[in-house]
Amino acid sequence: MAADRLRSELVGRGVAVTAVETRPAAAADWMGGALDGAHAVVVVGGDGAVRLVAPAAAARSVPLWHAPTGTENLFARAFGMRADAGAIVGALEAGRMRALDLGQANGEPFVLMASIGFDADVVHELAAVRRGAISHLSYAAPILRVARRWTPPRVRWRVDGEQEELGEGMVVIGNLPNYGVGLNPAASAVPDDGELDAVFLPARSALELAAWVPLLRLGLHQRHPKLRERRGRVIEVDCEPGSRVQLDGDAVHGSDGLVALRATVDPGRLPVLLPAVSARV
Repeated sequence: MAADRLRSELVGRGVAVTAVETRPAAAADWMGGALDGAHAVVVVGGDGAVRLVAPAAAARSVPLWHAPTGTENLFARAFGMRADAGAIVGALEAGRMRALDLGQANGEPFVLMASIGFDADVVHELAAVRRGAISHLSYAAPILRVARRWTPPRVRWRVDGEQEELGEGMVVIGNLPNYGVGLNPAASAVPDDGELDAVFLPARSALELAAWVPLLRLGLHQRHPKLRERRGRVIEVDCEPGSRVQLDGDAVHGSDGLVALRATVDPGRLPVLLPAVSARV
């Protein structure tokens, strides 16, 4: 396993390591005292594992490093982190840190993004049949199934108390600008500005939503006159009919038929261990 190999390499370089297996629950329920006296917490896994560990790292002020072994690994790519013992030791020696904002959506943490709409339905569809590790190909069948039956919710949002009717479509709330397969709706998001970026992509069908893909890939969507983009510390989204929510690529259980989402930001809450060379975000 990647975690076992990385642990052996770190120990071989003189780093004391306490190994804890991640579980699909809040880290406070399974991490115990592993962070006591720790100089860093190294998350071996995907973006979902980072999301689970982040609140514990934030609560104990222990800097987080992502050793990427997932599908997208957006967090690691954003900062140039690697599943490499040499890079981790170099980062520990350099001691470069950055305090990132930590998002919450209806009490659940997120580091990258929260969304309501087509992508959330796809994530839930995949989660229902997932058995172990996945790849980009794993999303193909869920995308096709959702596309055949997707009914976009009608949404409105309140950004720091200011309400706006939006219509039918999809909402992405970004803490970081990074999103899957290079589609970055919240491309202007800054992870330590104390705010979240909310983006509304209008679409009355899956076909209309697909028309946004080339614009997103080219970074041209922000010039579209129908796109709505706001920034704030409290973003509340109401949708009808109720929809599902995904956070950092995770299906939020119990969110079926969700009619209201409240996303907030905890500024500078999450300490991150940066590579010895300059980070990119």
